[in-house]
Amino acid sequence: MSPKVLTEGELVFWFHSHDALNEKRASVHVGKGSQDDYNDAKIWLEPGIKLARAGRTLKRHELNRALQVIRQNHAFLLEEWHEYKIRAGQ
Repeated sequence: MSPKVLTEGELVFWFHSHDALNEKRASVHVGKGSQDDYNDAKIWLEPGIKLARAGRTLKRHELNRALQVIRQNHAFLLEEWHEYKIRAGQ
């Protein structure tokens, strides 16, 4: 299961269960209106905020807005990620 953790207008921020089980650093996926693993953007949350892949769902201005939302909610997203990672590993 890949839970939605935040929404901002049409932007949907979600964690991917595969990432939680297989990657050491936190990341969040961002789409528009729904969760689409193959087309959504992926952003690393640590060691800093960095674009992992732009995906095909978001236009440039939407991706910039997503990065701004991530910066504003960084501490919350990291906390949620680490809690989710623990639950996913059980």
